[in-house]
Amino acid sequence: MGQQSSFEGSRDCKQSILSSLFRFCASQLAIAGILTMAIPPAPATASSNEFKTCAAELLRANISRNRAAAVCAEALYPEDLSLCVLKINAQTPIIADDALYGCQRVRRPLELASCVVDINRHTSNPEVILAFDRCRRSLLPLRFSECVIGLSREIDFSSTEALETCIAAEDVPY
Repeated sequence: MGQQSSFEGSRDCKQSILSSLFRFCASQLAIAGILTMAIPPAPATASSNEFKTCAAELLRANISRNRAAAVCAEALYPEDLSLCVLKINAQTPIIADDALYGCQRVRRPLELASCVVDINRHTSNPEVILAFDRCRRSLLPLRFSECVIGLSREIDFSSTEALETCIAAEDVPY
């Protein structure tokens, strides 16, 4: 019987130590949680002001100061708008004012720019103004440009025929 009581005593001692350790850890976790909730997070800040960037890029593309200010102020994503204008202006014969007009009127200005630039770069003798208009009208500009480029390369289509075929295909209900 003496051995059994010492066994129970050591078991009680272990349970007491584990219970104390558990309470200590739980209290430390509770304190850490309270401190985490009590300290306010730092406000999210952009690395640069997107409206400033938009205005600077549009001015670099020779858009007037007043128009750049108005357009950037109205834009939901000002940097995307200005990048659209810069990309189209730099990589196609389309002037910045025309590019700005189109970039303002689409939901995905960066996709519009990629669509126009890709068609201009990967098709022979593209009518860039027509490509710009069709990319602007397309709901999925990147898919549209893939269609135009694919058809004009694989089938003996002019870029104009490919543009018209691909834009007409978007009107077909599924």
